[in-house]
Amino acid sequence: MQMSHVAEAHDLKSAGVHTSTCPHDAGAGIFCSASIMTVVMSSYQKTNYCWTENYDNCPMFLAKILRGRS
Repeated sequence: MQMSHVAEAHDLKSAGVHTSTCPHDAGAGIFCSASIMTVVMSSYQKTNYCWTENYDNCPMFLAKILRGRS
């Protein structure tokens, strides 16, 4: 995915248009709410996982899903 497409997707999210982004994205915050610890997300993580449809490959998201399974 090109960076311009990622930026456009994030702008659409801000404008209230539905895009497929991580449900645990903290929005303007820097912390990942999928983590059980206070984990600061890097700009790489936000751009490649939180603001795109690729969030299901994010290690924090996968860990949260696996913790929910018993």
